[in-house]
Amino acid sequence: MKWWEKLFDEYYPGVYAHLEASTSKEIDGVTKMLGLKPKKKILDLCCGYGRHSLELARRGFKVTGYDLSSCFLDRARKEADTLKLKIRFVRGDMRALPFKKEFDAVINLFTSFGYFPNEKEDLQVLKGVNHVLKEKGTFLIDTINREFLLKNFQRRMWSPKRGFFMLDDQIFDPFTSRTETTRTLLFEDQPKREYFFSFRLYTLTEMIFNLKKAGFITEQVFGDYELKDYTTQSPRMIILAKKVS
Repeated sequence: MKWWEKLFDEYYPGVYAHLEASTSKEIDGVTKMLGLKPKKKILDLCCGYGRHSLELARRGFKVTGYDLSSCFLDRARKEADTLKLKIRFVRGDMRALPFKKEFDAVINLFTSFGYFPNEKEDLQVLKGVNHVLKEKGTFLIDTINREFLLKNFQRRMWSPKRGFFMLDDQIFDPFTSRTETTRTLLFEDQPKREYFFSFRLYTLTEMIFNLKKAGFITEQVFGDYELKDYTTQSPRMIILAKKVS
């Protein structure tokens, strides 16, 4: 089993529950960056349990959420039904998008890129995004800023969550530019759960180059969802690219 087939289970949302409060502000930023009006078609690539898809649909966008995790998609569908929001959720691998020239924009948020050990597969994802966009469609990709992470790198992080404690033990490999993390969840009344995950962290230069190879031109780079300019001190690296070929 690949790590991305195990990590995104029913406990994952509890790890990042604190982000729920920032969803609306993040979508404020996303819509400003994209410059799209409601009713436009957006693909939320690696939508997870629908945190951003739901908010976009609430604002009137036609949203398709795409993810590999059945657990996440089931939760997203139930939430959409509860809120009476019309969202299409599709299960699949990001390397094989089953759409063609359908969307005005694609978003890929919260470092949902760089999973695969072969960098050609990351490029394959970008080419797939290009394939599903309409002519001159836009792509917004948000990852953690590699330079910021390295400057603030912590080998071990221990944090309390609702119902469990979490320990992350991580390393950064400068030869592969990957972080490798072992995550342990400790519960009071059940056995601990352990996960491993690894991300390829691309520099801005590398991302611009790869986007160009995939048929995009980079239009703007932001450092956060408040549309601040990107610097090496920015917590995020948010790239707005346009399909040109």
